[in-house]
Amino acid sequence: MAHADDATKAWVSAIPKKNADGNVMEWRCKYKYTLNDFSHIFEKSEKIESPSKAPAAYTQAELLTLMDKDHWDDMFNKKYAVSIASVPVETTDTSFDVSSLSAS
Repeated sequence: MAHADDATKAWVSAIPKKNADGNVMEWRCKYKYTLNDFSHIFEKSEKIESPSKAPAAYTQAELLTLMDKDHWDDMFNKKYAVSIASVPVETTDTSFDVSSLSAS
């Protein structure tokens, strides 16, 4: 099951670092996934090899591709699956009588 498909996703922040021409040299992004009572914020910085666009020239879709959203989806699926996994039941039998065991 792809839990990331069911999660609510929202931008937390997208912070550009610009050169003297006003073009983005690096993006620092945070993106939040929430499903039921579980949420996780992913963070990533990505340098732009050939800065040629101002921050406003980017789309959200471009930023998600740059940040490797597919990887974030995969990691959210794994983190969510762990969060909902059943915890094994452990019991302590304080009334166990060791003398009931064979001596040899």
